[in-house]
Order: sequence, then structure tokens, then C-alpha cells
Amino acid sequence: MSAVLNHHELEGFSEELHELLTSMQEEVRDELHDIEHVRQLLRSIPPGQTELQATLEVAKRLDLEHLRHHLDVIGRCNEALERINRGRYGSCCRCGETIELNRLRADPLTECCLTCQE
Repeated sequence: MSAVLNHHELEGFSEELHELLTSMQEEVRDELHDIEHVRQLLRSIPPGQTELQATLEVAKRLDLEHLRHHLDVIGRCNEALERINRGRYGSCCRCGETIELNRLRADPLTECCLTCQE
């Protein structure tokens, strides 16, 4: 199902992307708070409690991985919103062909048509 996106569809995608962006920004704030909490806990551990220290280090690394993922999604949201503003949303970044509407609905962050993605 290939089609040029109409104004109503673009508004819908823009709204969805803004909601995702807001959600990811809230997640980043929460994760930064959690990371700071773990850092404070690590500083307060008495010497010799290596198991607790190791557990907290792992938790910190996991939080950093989540943070990286959410920052990546924020960047991709901003790129998709910029494509909407420039009138290029829904066009493949590689070949320029129209991206299938169902593909955009499944992943509004997608930049490539299915053929170029493979």
C-alpha cells in the first residue's frame, strides 16, 4: 500500500512522534536520577563490600545502556520531525521512493523503504 501522505496523516505521525519524544525525554530524566542515586550509593559503601559494589556497578551500566537507547530514539524522533517539516517524511532516505504507509504506521521512525532496508 504505497501512497503519498496527506495532511491528516502527516499530522497524525507528527503527534505520535511528539508523544514518543516526550515519553523518551521523561525516561531520560528518570534514568539520570537513578544513575545519580546509584553513584551516591556507591560512594557510601564501606570498603570490603565488593558484592554490593559489583551489583551497583552492574545496575549503573544497565541504566547507561537504557539511557543510550532512549537518547538514540530521541535523535531519531527529531530527525523524523525534521523530515515532516521539510516535506520529506515518508520518502526513502536511500532511493527516494515512497515508504509503504503500513510500514510507517508500524514504525514511524523508519527512514527507508523495505527494499532498501534489506
